[in-house]
Formats: sequence, C-alpha cells, structure tokens
Amino acid sequence: MFSATKFMLFLHTELYKMSVVKKIIHQSAIYFLGSVISVIVGFFFKIYLSKHLGSEGLGIYAFGMSIIGVLGVFLSFGYGNGLVRFVSKYLAINNYSSLFAYLSRSFFINLLISLPICGLFIFFPSFISEFILNKKSITPYIPLFGIMLFVNGFLVLADQTIRGLQEVKKSTIINTFLRLPVKIGLTVLLFSYGLNLKGYIIAETIGVLFAFVLLMWLVFRLLPIPFVFQLHSSTEEENKFRFNLLTTNIWMVLQRYGDKFLLVFLLNEAMLGIYSVVLTIAAFTPLVLTSLNSIFRPIISQLHSQNKKEELKIHFQRSCRYIFTFSFPLIAFLILFSESVMAVFGSDFVAGASLLVMVIIGELINLSMGPVGSMLQMCGQEKVLRNISILSSIITFILFYFFIKWYGILGLGLAYINGRLLINILSTYALYKKENIVFFHKDYLKTFMLFSVLFYFLFLTLNTTSIESPYYLVIALLSIYALFFFCWFLLIGRKEVDLIFNYFRLKK
Repeated sequence: MFSATKFMLFLHTELYKMSVVKKIIHQSAIYFLGSVISVIVGFFFKIYLSKHLGSEGLGIYAFGMSIIGVLGVFLSFGYGNGLVRFVSKYLAINNYSSLFAYLSRSFFINLLISLPICGLFIFFPSFISEFILNKKSITPYIPLFGIMLFVNGFLVLADQTIRGLQEVKKSTIINTFLRLPVKIGLTVLLFSYGLNLKGYIIAETIGVLFAFVLLMWLVFRLLPIPFVFQLHSSTEEENKFRFNLLTTNIWMVLQRYGDKFLLVFLLNEAMLGIYSVVLTIAAFTPLVLTSLNSIFRPIISQLHSQNKKEELKIHFQRSCRYIFTFSFPLIAFLILFSESVMAVFGSDFVAGASLLVMVIIGELINLSMGPVGSMLQMCGQEKVLRNISILSSIITFILFYFFIKWYGILGLGLAYINGRLLINILSTYALYKKENIVFFHKDYLKTFMLFSVLFYFLFLTLNTTSIESPYYLVIALLSIYALFFFCWFLLIGRKEVDLIFNYFRLKK
C-alpha cells in the first residue's frame, strides 16, 4: 500500500510538471506566432514608412515615442509593474478583495497622473518642444504624442492584467490580428490624404485605443466574479514590490531611451531614424525569449512560492537552451547579410549596416542567458535586480555619451554591446548566488559548440556575398535555418523534439 501511495504521488507530481511545461509551450507558441507575424508585418510596414517619411520622419517619431516611454514609467506610480505578480497571486488564493483593490489603484492613479500631462502636451506644445526638449522640429506633433501617452498608459495596464490572468494568447490575438491591421489600414488611408507623419501618429493612437477597449472587455470576462471598484490601503509586500520595480524602471530609462535622446542631441533626427530601422530588424532576434517570458513569469512566481526550486531550475535551463537554439540561425543571417538587409529600406540606411551587426551581437548576449531578469524578479529578488539595473544603466548611459561623442553612430553599437554584457553577467551571477541556478549546462554546451562551428563555416563562405532582392534574402534566411536545424536534429535534437511533442499530446 505504501509503495502504491508513493507511486501515485510520484505520478501526480510528474503529471503536474508536464502540465506546467505544456502550459508554457502552448501559450508561448501562440504568443510567439503573434510576435512573429507582428514583427514580420512591422518589418515590411517600416519599409513602407521609410519611403514616405524618410530617416528624419522616422527619427522624429522614434523621439516622440521615447518621450512617451520615459513618462510612461511614472504613470501608475509603480502599481502597474506589479499587476502580473499580484493578479496571479490573488487569483490563486481567491483573495478577490485584494485583487480588485490592486486593479482599482493601478488604473485610478494612472488616470490622475496621465491626464494633466496630456493636457500640458495639448495646450503648451511650444513650451515643451522648444524650452524643455530644445527641438523645434517636433512642435507640431507634441499634442498628438500627448494623446497617445494618455491612451497607451491604460493599454499597458490592461495588457499586464491579462498576463497576470495567464491568458496571453487572447491578448496576442487582439494586439496582433486586430490592432495591427487597424493601424496599418488607417495609416495607408491617412497617407493618401497627405497627412504623412501626423497621419501615422493618429493611426497608431486609434489602434492603441481600439486594443485597450477590447482588452478591458476581456479582463472583465476573465475575472471569476464581477469587478467591484474599491480603494483600500496597500500591503507592505505590494509597496515594497512596486517601489523596487519603479526604482528599477526609472534607472532602466537611461538604458532603454538614453541612447535615443543622445543620438538626437549629439547627432540628429536622421541618425535616430537609421537607428530605429536597426532596432526594427533586431526586434526579430528576441522573439523566442519574449514569447516564453510572457507566460513563464507568473509560473516562476507560482513554482517559487511553492518552494519547487529544482523543478524551476529544470524549466529555466531548458528554456535557455531552446531560446538559444531557435534564435541563433536568425542572428547568423543578420550578421552575414547586414548590408543587404539595410539596403532594403533605401540607400540612406546602408550606413547603419555595421551598427546592425553590433546591436545583433548585443541581442545574442541577451538571449543566450535566457529570462534571467524575470527569474530574479519573480523569485522575490526584485531589490537585487533593481540594484543591478541602476548600476548597469548608469554605466551604459556614460558609455553611450562618450562613445557616441567620440565615434558617432558606431560608438552607439559598442556601448550597446557592453551594456547588454554588463547587465546579463551581473544578473546571472546574482541568480546563482541567491537561488543556486545557472543557465549553462551540458546540453546547452553541445548546441553552442555545434552552432559556433556552423556559423564559422558560413562566415568563411558568405563573407563577401551581397544580395539585392528581398526575395533572395528570404531564401537565404530559410536556407540558413534549414542548415542549422538539420544539423541540430541529426546530432543533438531527436530526443528534444520527441519531448516537445509529448508535452503537446499530454492531457491536462
């Protein structure tokens, strides 16, 4: 009887582990599909925009979005940062009063802060553009950016709430298959009326508003009982979490947007336009990482709270290995054909080919170490992550300033690599010290060695190859993926593929 009981307990534990992995894979796969479609469509849409707006128009838009990004950190006073964690936590313990209070505070504070800022943008555009930003060229667009700031702040809260509810696939459908076509359709329509950059900003704002309405409708449907607005005092845990993450995000502003502001003030808007195209291309590389993060973060919190550290370590290491495996062929392609890819946007953008290579190397460093930041954050080490972010952000911003000043746009690439390297090394070390978890292991090493040899072979073979047609670039990309995956499957991945299919076949 004792043996049978132990066997049933073991079976139940293993089934639970498999169901968790299946949930990660299933929702990440949907998010990944949506992200791939979004990035691919966005890539070709950026080509369309570059023809109509040029590098300067793209630079002004990127500058405006950077302003929105910086101010967006403060809109919910840190409460929005905790939505993923506390929505998931309060649902798990059926504490609906705390859940509704947290949601109410997040949206109410966001309204109180964003409304007056939006008013300043609408009624005092010249003061903001000329006296604060010292950029007169952005004056006509300041009111539109103010409206977008207001709407986008609520969209972020709604999206974070959906993630806390662990229904990423539904928000993916809204953002990718509904919002994106609305934005593109409106942009084309407004461009036909000669609105150009103003038309694009208007189309973007309407798309954001449309997605927000649908996401809020989805939130109310997913809540187990009807929502009741209530405001009572925050708990000590909530205040500590939001304060640490708010502080972290404030310093992360330097890392996320400092490069863009310095490019505009030290160089010009056209250089920022080229950089925005580089970032659009580079956005393909972390797709697997961001897709897995979208559903893995609340599950990290769940496993850690249940003290299942060994299981968490297995999932983390496996995730790191798969992220590298599925991302590296794209990175190899972008490094090998950087000039050809940049030329697709126009001859003015070819000057950014070397910058593209450097940014891609930075992204390789980032994805190679997996979701280490999410691990620290959701394992209760947000204070450690905050300190790492502050230190790395300050150092990276200093590097951006001096490297851009000394070497121009190439200095930006050098600072980008060093910034990514610094924050990932510090985060990886902290995860090992605090949780005794490392990303690198034997199976990862096999894949790393195999892919390094393949890349070296391709580099020697294709180093001087130039492709002018986008059609042949697609063929080259697919060929590289086919080569890498064929060798990986033949030498390493047979058992891995069987394991993944077993997860999909497993019933909950």
